[in-house]
Amino acid sequence: IAANIYQLLQESCISSVNADVSTFPACSVAGIPVVKKWYFASHIISGYYQFCSSDWEEINFDTRENENTLHTSIEECLGTIPNFEEEDNNSRESLSMTDIYDEAAESLHQLADKLPASGRAMVDVILQAVEQDGPKLKDCLPAVGALKHLREWHSAQITIAANDSKGSWQKIADYLSADLVSSDSVMNIDVKELWRGKIQIWERKFGSELSFPDFCMKSTSARTFSTSHLSSCFAPKEERQLRNSDALPEASVFHYYGPALEFLQLVVLSELPSFFISDLEFELSLARKNIKEKSALLLDQISSLSGKVGALFTLPCNVSSVVIPSPAQLSTKKWKEYMARKPKVITVPEIELKGESCRYYFLLQGNGSGGCKATLIHSASQINGTAALASVNGKLKAEETESSFHIADYIKSLPRFSGEEIVQREKKLSRLQVFALREYLKRKELTEQPPVISTDEFKNLLELTRKSILDLSNTSFLKPALQKFTSKTKSCDVTSGKYLKAELVEENPLEWPERHVLQNLDNFEKNKQKKR
Repeated sequence: IAANIYQLLQESCISSVNADVSTFPACSVAGIPVVKKWYFASHIISGYYQFCSSDWEEINFDTRENENTLHTSIEECLGTIPNFEEEDNNSRESLSMTDIYDEAAESLHQLADKLPASGRAMVDVILQAVEQDGPKLKDCLPAVGALKHLREWHSAQITIAANDSKGSWQKIADYLSADLVSSDSVMNIDVKELWRGKIQIWERKFGSELSFPDFCMKSTSARTFSTSHLSSCFAPKEERQLRNSDALPEASVFHYYGPALEFLQLVVLSELPSFFISDLEFELSLARKNIKEKSALLLDQISSLSGKVGALFTLPCNVSSVVIPSPAQLSTKKWKEYMARKPKVITVPEIELKGESCRYYFLLQGNGSGGCKATLIHSASQINGTAALASVNGKLKAEETESSFHIADYIKSLPRFSGEEIVQREKKLSRLQVFALREYLKRKELTEQPPVISTDEFKNLLELTRKSILDLSNTSFLKPALQKFTSKTKSCDVTSGKYLKAELVEENPLEWPERHVLQNLDNFEKNKQKKR
């Protein structure tokens, strides 16, 4: 069974790598996210004997390496059986089932402690029941507690595959908030999931919170995505080439996604600037089949939004240049201490991760077929000059509409200079500057002054000569061009053109997006120094 699941994961991972699907882009100028990887671990209980993986094994994309890794793992498991048989059978058979499940629980806790920090990995647990009758809950309670640890503090998605949908398996599934499916359905593993968590809605007036658990965001078929206005983004071709390599690119960073998708507000699409809306779309759906009614109802409400209205959500993300290990607050020791207090509601400890705090923004709407789509909205830190350029274009179009001032015709009427013309103009300018210097010294001699010029006087003379010559040159070039343009647009209001020019020139530099990004980076570096 373990070999079949491993083989299924291998095929699914390879197909997802080769498929052209959308993924979360970078949300920081620090670098691009590292490539996605898959890991596998198995725990097998047979009678009084059991086998557990000592660590998470990476699923390689090389078929030969996969087969070698798989055979090594299976042979290691099968090789332990003769060793068990050589031991004194009474030493194992004297153990109770509670002792067996105690050992299993410790092994599962060790695997949980080797997981990365929250938000970095998505954990799927498949519990395959070979026997029809499940174990007694009081016997397997330690192992169920270890799975509960994975479920609550590591957001593990648990699936129990059993032919008996009643009895003890149903009780275990209810306690673990797991899906109980038949043995044939366990092979349906969705590798398109990018994020799993809950949706949070805050009531600002009274400070209350509503949580809707068990949501997930999946990748869809990738569209053409323009990244010219983003400071950093995925490079799909390079990413696929790096999947088989352990070496990380120089600008690779690690993304740790938040556990909750936070509601901001309902928006009218006409009020949302078009240059903030990206071409990346994802699918928001329920993460489990046996879901709570309130989560399904919320998804139906969001899916009903279409046309001109959408819901704006944000997903926190922590960006780090190094791997953040699993924090001590989520360790097995802390879990056992926490459960010893018998809490009525299990909560996740608050953890502060090191790194840069960023956010993704998503516009949620119905996709027209009963589902829900999430469109990525660019934040201010992801946009360079697009906002300013779009604002200028919008003002030009508005001004052109109001005053019938044809901007395109005006731009075409301006003189065009080639590189050779500019070089010839500079040569002519240098000759005129030499002539102006000679004339200046000649006049000093006529006034009986020494023919000497200071550095400041020489600099001012050259600048004044250059300005006069260029003004004269521009006037001679622009005058016929403007006359030609004016003859085409006699109805153009000159005051509107002056107003447009003044408005563009008087743009406040503090509102430029580029300056905003640099200020954010500067503040981030200052805060980092203070923390150190």
